[in-house]
Amino acid sequence: MDITQDFIDERFKAYVLETYCGNRERIQAGDVEHIISLQLSNHGYSSLKGIEHFTSLEELDCSSNSLTELDLSKNSNLKTLNCGFNRIRNLDVSHNAMLTKLVCYWNILSELRLEQNVDLTELDCSYNSLFALELHQNPRLTYLHCANNYLMSLHLEECPDLIEIRCNHNHLTKLDVTGNPSLQSLRCFNNHITELDLTRNVLLTELYCSENKISKLDTHRNPKLERLNHSNNLIMEPDHTVKGVGTFEYDVSLSFYGARLQWKETELSVSTEASAEADMNRLSPVIRNAWANFGELNDRALDLIAGMHPDEDVNELVLSELAFDKDGTFRLGYDAGDTPAGQLYIYVLFNDKLEMNGDLVYETY
Repeated sequence: MDITQDFIDERFKAYVLETYCGNRERIQAGDVEHIISLQLSNHGYSSLKGIEHFTSLEELDCSSNSLTELDLSKNSNLKTLNCGFNRIRNLDVSHNAMLTKLVCYWNILSELRLEQNVDLTELDCSYNSLFALELHQNPRLTYLHCANNYLMSLHLEECPDLIEIRCNHNHLTKLDVTGNPSLQSLRCFNNHITELDLTRNVLLTELYCSENKISKLDTHRNPKLERLNHSNNLIMEPDHTVKGVGTFEYDVSLSFYGARLQWKETELSVSTEASAEADMNRLSPVIRNAWANFGELNDRALDLIAGMHPDEDVNELVLSELAFDKDGTFRLGYDAGDTPAGQLYIYVLFNDKLEMNGDLVYETY
């Protein structure tokens, strides 16, 4: 059966003729009905009409085109769809019950219905105009990216296998992840969330929840948590005094403790990666020991820099920073002045036993 007339986009028609029809002038149904994969990304297409004849299609990537509509009602075998970076206003996947992966970010979708897609495991619908997203019929979902929409609520209790959630930049006031025990990564920053219960997310390794209205955050039951940013919330930690050193204050904008300490004639910025008073309790012995031996540490650091830069006068360096990492390692930072690349800082690294690393780190700002 001749189906040439169904391909109204001349570029798409030319692609099909060249790829599947041996450069004939006409397209027959038999030329395309057995094709299982189409890679059409960034081809400049404005229409994929004719796609309905690819009845065996399992994988379609039509991202980065100029599509305003996409009719996949005849592609019932479709398992993977990427139609991101287009101008699609409506996307009907109710006839694609075998779909396991759907990527439709950067479109103009105001609605996305997924009731028929019970096998869906990956969904990325970020950067659209969605006000609601119902996931009650998607229990196998493991990766959910729905950032940069207008979502007012997000119910995830029917998705127990979720590993990664990115719902940042929405209008959420609540987020319940207690029914997601497999969760490893959560990015929910830039919302209006007032509380976040993480007691059942013992596998969590990454949490970005800054720019919300959270007043308390308990991470004691998240032993694998490695990356945390909860800055610009309503969380406050009490001042912490390190005996023999000084008082460290909690910086809400950074979510870390820090202090300004006087050493000789210099007011020294002392920063930490301690985001809670419990972290400061663990760091305090290292801070106390380092401060008690600070003169010696400074001399050793300058000797190392002088040895690596024998032509430079280390007396011109300005001690500017003492920074402690959460694991107890720390570094001394020296302002080396202006360079063509910007302001140069030289860092000398120490471990929690006050042993020098032996390497220098250079950073420009």
